[in-house]
Amino acid sequence: MRFPTLVVFILTVLFSDAQTVSYPKGYFRYPLDIAPKLNANFGEMRPNHFHMGLDLATERRENLPIYAAADGYVSRIKIEPGGFGHAIYLNHPNGFSTLYAHMNDFMPDLQAYLEKIQYATESWNTDTALAPGLFPVKKGQFIGYSGNTGGSQGPHVHFEIRETSSEKCLNPLLFGFPIPDNVPPDLRTLAVYDRNQSIYQQFPQILGLRKSGDFYQTAGIVKVNTDKVVLALNATDRMTGVPNGNGIFSINVLDNGKPIGGFRIEKLSYAETRYLNAHIDYRIKTNGGAYLQQPFPLPGDRLEIYQNKDALIRLDDSLVHQIKMEVRDAYGNLSVAKFQIQRIGISKAPALSDVYLMKANEINVFENDQLQLVIPETGLYDSIYFKYEAVEGMPDALYFYPVYRLHQYTIPLPDYF
Repeated sequence: MRFPTLVVFILTVLFSDAQTVSYPKGYFRYPLDIAPKLNANFGEMRPNHFHMGLDLATERRENLPIYAAADGYVSRIKIEPGGFGHAIYLNHPNGFSTLYAHMNDFMPDLQAYLEKIQYATESWNTDTALAPGLFPVKKGQFIGYSGNTGGSQGPHVHFEIRETSSEKCLNPLLFGFPIPDNVPPDLRTLAVYDRNQSIYQQFPQILGLRKSGDFYQTAGIVKVNTDKVVLALNATDRMTGVPNGNGIFSINVLDNGKPIGGFRIEKLSYAETRYLNAHIDYRIKTNGGAYLQQPFPLPGDRLEIYQNKDALIRLDDSLVHQIKMEVRDAYGNLSVAKFQIQRIGISKAPALSDVYLMKANEINVFENDQLQLVIPETGLYDSIYFKYEAVEGMPDALYFYPVYRLHQYTIPLPDYF
């Protein structure tokens, strides 16, 4: 079973901006006939998941016409009380699919077809796949009205582009939509970690970043007591004419001019979206802090947005290292942080008693005369020193056995145990 007091998640990632894929520009049209404006972008961080598409603003109104982004056919319709609410899926001949969610109503013939399904199944909810020739559409054809259904928190259209074969979501901003953006990301704070220790056994140095000319900088040389360093960054992106903060697209980290790691949020699957909790410092976020995104992945991170899984800053000498972090949005707008880092010693990890070491990518078993705990190979993002305690003051009448608290709620697990 999964014990809720132990679990949450943490992620980390690496990618090089040199690896780019060309996506068809102009193939898809903007699905609305109003000025393009976003409430949220692809890869934006949400509780326990990444945002997997674009939230298209509808001027705080409902029932705006929605149009097919390209030729294709209706491949699926979905009605649910939460989630996407009323949603249409279109398949297109170029191997991509588009999704339009939180709608109020579909085009009349599709709406009538939906109602027949609902009466036949005696269920308002449905998730129905449709044959390719049943409802063909042309680019720019009306397919329904915008709304505020499902898990929406205000009128808008949630729009996704997916690979039809894999159903992986792609960043729609790479497809050339006429959404203006010439504003680079905002960089706020930097976190510095000792990679000789588990991410969960330490609190990082938190350093403010200030803009100085063309760069963001720290207030002096960053001094550390370790020869292995990883970083995390609190940053947001903004778009032209939009006040809300969005997620950043990529980070590239360089040590003395040499690229050593980073990430690029170009493609995500729903199967891996909860790994967001390894991409961030989950303990800081769950305790009310900011999203700190880690461009160096944890050992148990399965996200595919990174290229170099073993990347870190190696301080094998006591020289000053010149570190650069290039932060981009999907349009290539660039912000750069430049700072220096220097090793001034090597500190030993604190001695721990009454704990049991568990490692990522291994089967971990803890057993004594009170309990047995088995965590699978996929069950940890990073090492933990497992501990447990009996919960005092629980009413005996409610339980047949003692109640135990397993470890800490601020340490996430990606799998059942």
